[in-house]
Parts: sequence; structure tokens; C-alpha cells
Amino acid sequence: MRNKNIIKIRIALWLILLFIIGWLLYMAIVPFGKISYVYDFKQGSYFISKLTPLERVGEMQNGQQKIIGDPVYFNLRVPRKFDKARLTMIYKNESVLPIIEAGVLADKTIWRYYLQPLENNIINKLSQSWDMTAGNGTVLLQRGKKYNSINEFLDKEKNLSEIAVYNYDFKAEYLLANYKSAEEKQIIGYSLRGPYQFYTYLKDEDLDFNFIFSDLNKNKDADPINLNIYYNNTLIDNYNLPDDGIVSDVGEVGKNRELKFNLANLPEGAYKIELRANDDIITKSIATGRNKMAFINKIWLADSGNKNISLFTDSQTINAQTANPASLQVFKIGSQELGVSETYKQFSINNLDGVNEIKLSQDDIILSGDGVFSFSQAGLINPQLKKVDNNFNIDDSGVNYIIASYIFPKKVITVGSDVWHSATAEFDLIGMYQEDNKYSFIISIPGLKADDDINDYIEIGEIRINLEGKTLFEKIKKIF
Repeated sequence: MRNKNIIKIRIALWLILLFIIGWLLYMAIVPFGKISYVYDFKQGSYFISKLTPLERVGEMQNGQQKIIGDPVYFNLRVPRKFDKARLTMIYKNESVLPIIEAGVLADKTIWRYYLQPLENNIINKLSQSWDMTAGNGTVLLQRGKKYNSINEFLDKEKNLSEIAVYNYDFKAEYLLANYKSAEEKQIIGYSLRGPYQFYTYLKDEDLDFNFIFSDLNKNKDADPINLNIYYNNTLIDNYNLPDDGIVSDVGEVGKNRELKFNLANLPEGAYKIELRANDDIITKSIATGRNKMAFINKIWLADSGNKNISLFTDSQTINAQTANPASLQVFKIGSQELGVSETYKQFSINNLDGVNEIKLSQDDIILSGDGVFSFSQAGLINPQLKKVDNNFNIDDSGVNYIIASYIFPKKVITVGSDVWHSATAEFDLIGMYQEDNKYSFIISIPGLKADDDINDYIEIGEIRINLEGKTLFEKIKKIF
């Protein structure tokens, strides 16, 4: 009898062991290609990390955590590769912050995240007073109804100044009336650090640029340079420079290197040029025959000893920061002033109107905003439509139509005055950056600052990520 009990115990233990091994194999292989991970803010998760940095989040309490500063990050650990991710967040937005977005890291070199909307409170509010047409994830809002469908709106000729977009690639031809070619070459002699993008324009002329680069060699990674040229958001050409051969952090500035191109027989219009490089790369000069050249959203004036620098911008919000104590300064933006009084801290000014001149006393400062920056007022060009972002002011915009790729959040729990929402964002993981079997995610709430003495925040109750990829059968089939 005793032997039989021992055998039963052994069988039970073996079954438990087999179950554990089977469960671990299932979690590692995910044979059916689908799996879901949840972080409920009550206990740690092996697959979804805690939100960082700590200074932008509150303490976890009762299965909830506040985000008090923008942005915050978390990693998703995966056992294998997946093709798609569906992120669902349960949250409370009592401060009615205008924009909440989530994203996955697409490019580590320039730290670019592929962002998708979770909530846009501007669209939510306007949907209650404007005429709304929605279908297949697209929303059309009209101040006064003129179009009976989204297709009719897209097909008819419109005044682009009356249109604003959100998360929508609006196809529109951008042509400048009375455009005249430059009479002589222009040279931007201010050194720029790291990656950037800028717009230029041409008509019956060549697209010609000559870049001079150097490498600071302050990190241990290779520092390749990739230059992409886009027309109507389509890549039409690209150029590459390999690392300068110094792949250590010796701090030895590399020799100047040149990258130039001249493209003929291109159609009239605006072109976007994108430099993909890390912060070790310095652009020492840019020479071109084009008279339009405006940097998109951000420009980093490198430490070259330049003083009394003038730029022009159409941004409504300007952010400025520096890591160099010698570059702390108070500078002019139009008739207003912005002081950068601490290193590694971002300072901002909002509600700017029209085109403003920026007068810096010193370089080695990073400027960013929601518009473009140019070294001459005549060089300003911005083919982007107005965006329904956290700086959007519907009363002053002149906008009568908003088109967005957007799904409204859903109410999931209402307890007293507390209203919890559920919002979902979908991501194509193919081509996204992955390191050590981890994807990096971001939660972005533009304008939310942890150090502004304003008690605004969002509160999260759950993050759920559903992953989808090839099944084990599909993987075996592909091999054979």
C-alpha cells in the first residue's frame, strides 16, 4: 500500500514537472503565433517592465500609477519575433490633457518612435459640436457640413489653409506661387550636431547639396551617415558615408568628409532631406543653390563658438535646452524672451503667432518646436498642413475641416466621478528596433511636465499587449 502511494506521488510530481516544462516551452515557442501580456500595476511583470524615468511617474498605489511628466518608457520582453502588437491601455485623464499617444522604437540611431493615438481630446470635444462622418478608422469633422462623405471630401478641390490633420497622410500638391530661383549659392556655415530633417523647394532646376561632416568620436559605436531624399513622402534617393574608421571613444575629431549630390529633371515641389546619424556627427557646412531651406521641428546648433545667431520660425511653441554651462542664456523670440538657466532642463514658451525671429547669444543649444526653423526669413518653407496637436487653437486657426485616422476611446468603468477609459493602438513590428529580445515603447503626453508645479497627470490601471506572429507550422513550412 505504501509503495502504491509513493508511486502515485511520483507520478503526480512528474505530471507537475511535465506541465511546468510544457508551459515554459509554450511560452517560449508560442506555437499558435498569438499571446497576450498584462501589466496591472499591482506586481512586477517579467514581460512588461516598469515605467521610467522615475521622476516622471508617481508611486504605484492600489493597482494604479500616475504619469506626471512626458514622455515615459517601458520595455516589452518577447520570447520570439512577432509581426504585430496591439496595445490597450486602461487609464483616467482627469486633467483632460489634450493628447495621449503610444509608440514603439523604430530607429535607435535617431531615437525615432512610431507613434499612434490613444486619445485626442480636441477631436473628442469638436465631435460633439461639429458635423462628424466616421468609417474604417477615419474621422471627418466639418465646422459646417459641405461634404456628404469622406470620399467626397478627398475628391474635391479644397483650400488647404482650411484643413487640419491628425495621424493622417493627406495627399495634397504643394506649389509656391511666384517662386523664383536663387541667384547665387547659399552656404550654411553654422555647425549642426546629430540628425535633422529639412524642407527645400525647386522648380526647373537641379536639386544640389554639398555637405561637410566630421565625427567627434565620443562614443564606442560606429557612426555611419545616411542621407535620404523624399518627394511626396516617397523615398526617391539615398546616400551613405561609412564610419570614419575610428570606432572608439577617444574624443579625436575625425577629418572633414564630403557628401554631395546633384539630381536633375525633378518635378516642381517641396522635397524633404533627412540626415540619419547619431550625436557624434557634426555637419560643418551645407552649400546649395536652393533658396528655400527649413529644418523640421528641431535643430541642434553645435558648440563651435558662434555668437549672435539669428533664426526664423513659424512654431507656436519653442523648447530650448543645453548640456553646456557656457551656453546658458536668455534669448529673444520676437518680442518675448526665453531663459535657459539650467543644463539638461527644457525651457518652453507657448502661444507664439506667425513668423518670429530667434536671436541667440551663443550656440550649443537645442531648439525644438511644432514648426520649422530657417537661417533666413526668405528660406522658410512649410508644406505641412496644420496639425491637431496640443498647440492647436481652433478659434485662431481658420480651420473648417479636420481629417484624422483615429478611434475614439471607450468608457470602461465609471465609479462616482471617476471615469476610466480604454484606448488601443496597433503597431507593425516588422522593421521595428529590437535589442536583447526587447521592444522599447513610449507613452507620450505632449506638454505634461513634472517640474512645473501644476497638478496635472494621467493615471494608468493596466497595460495589455496582444502579440501576433507566424505559427509554429508556418515557421516549419517556411524552412522546408
